[in-house]
Amino acid sequence: MLLAAASREGVALYLVCSGLVLAAVLVAARDLRLLLRRSRWLFLTMLVMFGWLTPGTPLPGVPGASQEGLLLAADNIARLLIALSSLAMLLNILAPADLVAGMRGLLAPVALLGFPRDRIAVRLALTLREVEASRHGADREPATMAGCLVLPAFAPGTTDFFLGVLSAVLVLGALLS
Repeated sequence: MLLAAASREGVALYLVCSGLVLAAVLVAARDLRLLLRRSRWLFLTMLVMFGWLTPGTPLPGVPGASQEGLLLAADNIARLLIALSSLAMLLNILAPADLVAGMRGLLAPVALLGFPRDRIAVRLALTLREVEASRHGADREPATMAGCLVLPAFAPGTTDFFLGVLSAVLVLGALLS
């Protein structure tokens, strides 16, 4: 979905961005607000770097900015908003164990090439454990002594198969258009 949405241009990009931000506000407003607050300097940097350092047609009333640079900044900010909105909904909808299981499932094909998918899953699980603990402000023992870490298994079903096919079609459509 991310690739298909972010590969759009112009009005289609802004419509997809608006729709995903609206969906994230409805589904995961708290997570989206947190992600946007943490990314505010990135947004400002993108605006300045693209808007004022890209050569092009000068805009009257905005000293140093170019029309092409501001349009390029708007496109890239919209792509970042798409990614952050998708992430906010994903973090809100899925439990940490489901995120780890999904990551292990997605990395299964590359495990055949010797890619350490279990090490990545363990790192993700430990990171999510620390994030959850810091969110709740609980007094806790260090993560290394917090007990046994269990990697959840992922058993794909028919819904996963159909969603995988739909994702592949979206990716191919994005690449071919």
